[in-house]
Amino acid sequence: MDVKFSSRLETIETWAFDECEDLKYLKIPSLLRVKFGAFFSCKTLAEAEFGEGLETIEEGAFQYCHSLRRIAIPLKYDLFTLNSNERYDQFDDCFKLATVELVGSIHKTISFLSLQNWRNEMNQEISRINEVLPNLSTFEKAGEMRDWIRRVLRRIEHYKAEHSNLLKEAMVLLELAVWKAKLRQNEEEKHSVLDSNKAKKIKLDLESARHGHRVTCGADIIIKNVLPFLELPKGDDDS
Repeated sequence: MDVKFSSRLETIETWAFDECEDLKYLKIPSLLRVKFGAFFSCKTLAEAEFGEGLETIEEGAFQYCHSLRRIAIPLKYDLFTLNSNERYDQFDDCFKLATVELVGSIHKTISFLSLQNWRNEMNQEISRINEVLPNLSTFEKAGEMRDWIRRVLRRIEHYKAEHSNLLKEAMVLLELAVWKAKLRQNEEEKHSVLDSNKAKKIKLDLESARHGHRVTCGADIIIKNVLPFLELPKGDDDS
């Protein structure tokens, strides 16, 4: 009734659980490949959960799983393969399939995005599949899931690039702010020394002085320690 593997199992071969009518729950986080017809006509299978390493669900893998209502998969381009008729038929006759959940680091990545409206748009895009699936025919479900995955990946890649651009701008502003503070501090110290008649007049080259202040202002130290906390986490959505 339940199939669970915690590690090592990488492939469910062709027709492995064909017409296993008592199977209800499937959880294999280590799996890389679900081959052709692997769970064909498992009519009581209700939930299937995979890990972020899953690479392929081949054609007909869950055909005629009439009770399948939930599946958990990672975000991967070309997760589903086409059948001989150039169609995605992984969930044909899965009448109850209405919930897709994403595994991996995508939700953590979204939480690190710079702007709230970016996070909102990503979460809306992710949840949209569960609004659409119940209204589709079973012959459209796999194709719609495949298109949805590609839309989510393209959008998160766009926002990650925008996040990186904002981060670079912020680092430049931070460096300039620290540099300016250092220059102001040096000017104040210089005036203090001159006022007390403890310093000699020295002709300085302005550009070389500014370069020296930039190097010694400490911005590189601050950026080195701040930047890792602002960068996006890496995970399966980077693939």
